[in-house]
Amino acid sequence: MPEYVPARGFKEMENLIKLYENQRSPIYIYFYGEKDKDGRSWCPDCVAAEETIMSAFRNHAPADCMILVVDVGSRESWIGKDNLFRKPPYSVEGIPTLIRWKGVERLDGDQLLKSSLLEL
Repeated sequence: MPEYVPARGFKEMENLIKLYENQRSPIYIYFYGEKDKDGRSWCPDCVAAEETIMSAFRNHAPADCMILVVDVGSRESWIGKDNLFRKPPYSVEGIPTLIRWKGVERLDGDQLLKSSLLEL
């Protein structure tokens, strides 16, 4: 079963990647908008895709992988010009986004609603 590791914000995400990148493979990074006290993200696309994404992780992710679940912060911080998630090597332009660390696989936005793409 894949290991899920939560990360709040950019610095925590980078620290976890450094900690795990030489110990495990592969690492998938799932970026989503911050959730409120009721567990609902401010990002409507993230809410719409969450069950499809989590189901794909449960049913299709390699057993030895790590899934880094990254909270990109509030809507205000997400749209800020200096948002570090938007810069290389992550280059996240929209959420939700799922990438394979040090790989070419990447799904953004509406692609994450398609279970057939997530199965790949």
